[in-house]
Amino acid sequence: MPRHYGLIDEVVSINPFVVKLSWLDLQSNGDQGLACWEKMGFHVCCGRFKVSRKTTVNSLNIFSHLMDCERAAKEVYRIYPKKGSVWALYNESYLSSERRNASANDEKCYDVVLFLTTYSEVHGLSMAYLEKVDGYKTVFKRQEIGSHAIRWLVKGDVRLFSHQIPARKLSGDEVPDMLKSCWELDPASLPSNLLPIG
Repeated sequence: MPRHYGLIDEVVSINPFVVKLSWLDLQSNGDQGLACWEKMGFHVCCGRFKVSRKTTVNSLNIFSHLMDCERAAKEVYRIYPKKGSVWALYNESYLSSERRNASANDEKCYDVVLFLTTYSEVHGLSMAYLEKVDGYKTVFKRQEIGSHAIRWLVKGDVRLFSHQIPARKLSGDEVPDMLKSCWELDPASLPSNLLPIG
């Protein structure tokens, strides 16, 4: 699953593939909660990220997808969900007090969500839960009923975000009517517990 951000500085060669990049590290600004979160084995994927160590990469396989980010300063980037993007969130029942002390090696539980608004420091953002379509491995639809079909997240909830999942909305003649308004998600970015066909 995608866990780290990198900024491509230069494409040296396409064949063979060689790029120079700078890794982006979380800028915690002394937030002990974020540091503790990472020590517990959770990846912090939203916030401000600062350009750090530089490296040369010759493997295309380490890349997942392009991220939409906003430049906040010379070497600082803000990364938050945008409207229409699909993300994995750490499941809150998994994060209950009994499980917080669990080893980082334990399998984590996730929810898959679609963001209905773009993140705002003042207002947070709204999201809708997605659920797997029966009989498909990577096709998801909006959960339309239930007490948590739509939810509003505030600034402090960004720790729940695990990673963005590349997705495309299915539409047009390519899909049967029952799959219209569904999303096909990248299997490499899906948690393993969501991959079996239901």
